[in-house]
Amino acid sequence: NALRAAGANVIMTRTTDTFVDLAPRPNTANNAHADAFISFHFDSSPSKNSASGITTYYYDSKKDLALAKSVNSAFSGLPLENRGVAFGNFEVLRDNKQPAILNEMGYINNDKDFRQIKDPSYQSKIATDIVNGLNAYFKAGNHQ
Repeated sequence: NALRAAGANVIMTRTTDTFVDLAPRPNTANNAHADAFISFHFDSSPSKNSASGITTYYYDSKKDLALAKSVNSAFSGLPLENRGVAFGNFEVLRDNKQPAILNEMGYINNDKDFRQIKDPSYQSKIATDIVNGLNAYFKAGNHQ
């Protein structure tokens, strides 16, 4: 909703809490000639409470890194540690033709993170930060 309110044309790969295979997700963006692809996830670690924080992943440094840095640097004042930007060899990133990032916004098997993930104010703050990061990215002229 925050992106739509900012004037973006948002295309969702799913709108309910149901599984959608990974392969069609980049195809949806590619077929729509999207300006950017942003994937939201919540991470998990091998043992409970062993990891915490948010991370923004990119695959192609030439195509995706500027978007990853712009969005990640907009995450400010969040109650979880910002683990920064990192390379991620994920299908939804590899198979995108447009700039693509994957945001892990907390760990579902960390009690502190999960409390935040469920909190509407945390969700709203993430949405605002994403909009700010995208605005900065496009204003900087990074998009091809």
